[in-house]
Amino acid sequence: MSSGAKGRCDKMTKSLALAELKNLRRYAFCLIGNRILSDAAVEAALTAPAADAEPVSGHAVSRLGLYRRVNEAVRTSLRTNNVTAAVATGLHARLLRLPEEQRQVAALHAVIGLPCGDVASILDVSEAYVRHTCAVSLLALREKPAAVLIIEDEALIARELQEIVTKLGLVVAGMAKNRAEALRIAVQSKPKLILADYKLKGDTGVDVVKAIRESQNANVIYVTAHPEAVAAQGEERDLIVSKPFSLRAVRQAVESHLAA
Repeated sequence: MSSGAKGRCDKMTKSLALAELKNLRRYAFCLIGNRILSDAAVEAALTAPAADAEPVSGHAVSRLGLYRRVNEAVRTSLRTNNVTAAVATGLHARLLRLPEEQRQVAALHAVIGLPCGDVASILDVSEAYVRHTCAVSLLALREKPAAVLIIEDEALIARELQEIVTKLGLVVAGMAKNRAEALRIAVQSKPKLILADYKLKGDTGVDVVKAIRESQNANVIYVTAHPEAVAAQGEERDLIVSKPFSLRAVRQAVESHLAA
């Protein structure tokens, strides 16, 4: 390989690493739980010789290859520094108590947001294994099942959402068809997550959610045929799944909020 080609590959790798740096740091912190050690692991990963991480010599390191490098650097850091869950608290402490591969899957998919196929490639496992491991990991991270309120006036759709939510190990606190039912259930159950349609009889899901949020906070996913209206009227932190929806889209949105 000529020196010019090698220089171009090095430049490509540096540009990619810079663009991905924030996520690499977040990922390493999820695995170690100590900002100084995790940043040092990322630095070690990015300065490692390319041949140590990439099987094809002479090619720029891929985006997924950067995460493979971080995994190796984190393993070295954990062995060297004997890091335990004691360096973190709450959710992060529970994350650090997971077995290594469960921790990696949960962080890559639910925190960083990589598709299951990419996670499978990084860890050299099957996509089916990643999906199963992610579900197991998210269940283990919760001290108790999160309560979910479903606001939907179409009974069949409400039951379909209920089935998706319960398969993720969550508890459906109630299914409401209108504002009065939603407010009553919200007061009683204090849901962590709300799945709401936009168009309700005589009301909008956005207005109902605003009424609930006057007395409590909750993450919200709008499952609706009117995504533009929700985007214009809802809060930036809320997620939107367009109807007709897929099981995968709803599941990913729920997992994203649970990991936040």
